[in-house]
Amino acid sequence: MLILGLLLVVVSGAAAAVLIAYNSAGTAETVTAFGRDIANVTLMQAFVAGVVVALVFLLGLWMILSAARRGREHRARFREARRDAKAAAKERDELADRIRQEEEVRAEQETVAMPVGTKAGEPVDGRHAQPTDRHQQPVITNVNEGQTPAK
Repeated sequence: MLILGLLLVVVSGAAAAVLIAYNSAGTAETVTAFGRDIANVTLMQAFVAGVVVALVFLLGLWMILSAARRGREHRARFREARRDAKAAAKERDELADRIRQEEEVRAEQETVAMPVGTKAGEPVDGRHAQPTDRHQQPVITNVNEGQTPAK
């Protein structure tokens, strides 16, 4: 649209320049451009042609300005999206740091030292000692209770 607008502005400007440069005043004149007779026109026809050329010029100018405005809006949306992406990345990093810190605190709390002289599973100060590894998977074997594994 920008290129078409520029083309219309240039063509209408050239047509206006040719009409002004190669024609003189009078009731009925022959329009000559670049040494060639194009048409015989009256003063009213030349005026109407001038109005049409001006309208074409304004149309081209409007197309140029609208393309520039659309480009400016597109760049603004792109900048805003980039700003939002940076903010989202910063928030993601902050949340990841907070989760990592919480996991470190939780890991420190889970690794409670057993008092000397106690056995695992016995009450410690009225509470049971927590296992040190919460996510340990049970060992699955094909040996039933009371049996010994065979070699």
